[in-house]
Amino acid sequence: MTVTYIYHSCCAIEFDDFSIIIDYYIDSIKDGEETGWVSQHLLQNDKPLYVLCTHSHGDHFNEKVLSWDKEKENITYLFSKEIVDTLTDNSLLKDEKIIYLDKFEEYRDDNIMVKAFGSTDAGASFYIEHKKKKLFHAGDLNNWHWNEEVPRDEAFVYENQYICELELLFEQVKKLDVAMFPLDPRLGKDFMRGGEQFVNKIKTKHFMPIHFGDNYEKIQQFEPIARKAKTKLLKLEHTAQSFKLK
Repeated sequence: MTVTYIYHSCCAIEFDDFSIIIDYYIDSIKDGEETGWVSQHLLQNDKPLYVLCTHSHGDHFNEKVLSWDKEKENITYLFSKEIVDTLTDNSLLKDEKIIYLDKFEEYRDDNIMVKAFGSTDAGASFYIEHKKKKLFHAGDLNNWHWNEEVPRDEAFVYENQYICELELLFEQVKKLDVAMFPLDPRLGKDFMRGGEQFVNKIKTKHFMPIHFGDNYEKIQQFEPIARKAKTKLLKLEHTAQSFKLK
């Protein structure tokens, strides 16, 4: 299994027989220019591709993905139902080729199982199984406490919403091979709080940060937290960075 960080919240997972891409909105970039890992690698191979999208925010969804099936065969689209409910004027989203998942709904085929869980923002998060591999992409599920910007009681409400969603996930998912989860420095000094609560609750083998912009140095601060939870932090240094995981 190879996991590749594309940009922002977009990640790709490659297995021997198929690939998955989640929350694409732009291709890999370097110095502000696209370097094209998705267009030059992922879309050019012969493997079936699953295109997942957790929600409609512009930094997680790009309708460009809906044209990929014109250049590549064997694409399956799995989207959060929030996308079609929110972007109601986009006729492309009415296409029958798209499978929409509401919270707790599942998709299964011979390759994978995908189940939608909740979010503390828009849409869903996705739990994915392939054989014995268990993966989770949080989308915008996080402890968005904003405790440096809002009153204490409001921050408590935001945190409680996250704890509730985390408990619902834990009821069905006890351990993961890979978690792709936000570490967003905009939250201030406690920006890793949600990630810490996550790895302390769900036994996670590998943790890939997402939603951190270009703050590569900042996310390395999660290393001691991950180590304490017996989790390996995938140390990101650039886009299109891949990790071969057992």
